[in-house]
Amino acid sequence: IYAEDDAERIRRHVPAFLTQDYPQFEVIVVGDDISEACVHELSLLKRQYPQLYYTCIPKGARYISKKKLALTLGIKAARYERIFFTESDCEPQSEHWLRAMASAYAPSVQLVVGCCSYPYNKGWRNKFIAFDNLKNSLQYVSAGLLRRFYSGTGKNLSYTKDLFFANKGFYNQLYLKIGEDSLFINGVATSGNASVCYSAESIMRMDEVLRLKSWTIGRIARIANRPLCKNRFYRLFTLEDWLCWLFWIVVLLSVGLGFIGNYLLSLYAFLLLCGYYGVKSWVFRRFAHLLGQRIPKGGFLLLDVAHLVYSLYIGIISRFHKKRNYVFIIEK
Repeated sequence: IYAEDDAERIRRHVPAFLTQDYPQFEVIVVGDDISEACVHELSLLKRQYPQLYYTCIPKGARYISKKKLALTLGIKAARYERIFFTESDCEPQSEHWLRAMASAYAPSVQLVVGCCSYPYNKGWRNKFIAFDNLKNSLQYVSAGLLRRFYSGTGKNLSYTKDLFFANKGFYNQLYLKIGEDSLFINGVATSGNASVCYSAESIMRMDEVLRLKSWTIGRIARIANRPLCKNRFYRLFTLEDWLCWLFWIVVLLSVGLGFIGNYLLSLYAFLLLCGYYGVKSWVFRRFAHLLGQRIPKGGFLLLDVAHLVYSLYIGIISRFHKKRNYVFIIEK
């Protein structure tokens, strides 16, 4: 568990990992500049749960990703071959989470991609972030089902120590701000050594994000890192966004031309729009339920259009500001 300086989250979430219904396991918490309050919470949990271990990354670490350093320390300290990764702002939705994720392993599988849902809370910000998270989850899960693993989430991920050390860990991305999940998966996952797990008991649940800006910064960083990916399957979903823009242009032009001359053209365009979003809404609701998320009954069209604009925005920002702000810690 990668933990930042938040004692309340440690107190609230870590016990859910320590009480998993699994015969033998250990929980390792690696702190990133955590305070004495966090250490105190961990020490109290240690008295109750002997399978808990915790440590902190060196405070003097510079010119290196602290999160990747924390994960590397945790992997080296782990006694067992299979390692399951998450963060301190997450909590499993079931006491069988560990068992469900472990069941996705097979003799040839060394990496399991899991899912993390966003809480269904009031407010436009929460609904939009939940929709964005759902769409991204659907993309990497569907790619995994096609055996074209290109990304995942570090909030619910598992791989073996052998796979990590055989690929020299994060040696080729220590100078990057992020990539410990998506870039690592993209570089080491194959059709034969990876699996995807999205059963109800394997779903992780993250805390509410209080600011859309902080969520957007993370999304921009992921997009900015895409040129470093070996597997470019994500281009299929980029094409989907452009086709959606084309669809809207055709519909709006048809409506406009219909009002000028042939009203039937406007009617056909309107029926096409209703049919498209009716089917799309049904598909999203069905798969949202599978991934432990909810979509508001009304406003799907508005959310989808807003997400199209949002995707275009983060694509533009990541292209023009990626090196300075979002990708590199130091230049090679």
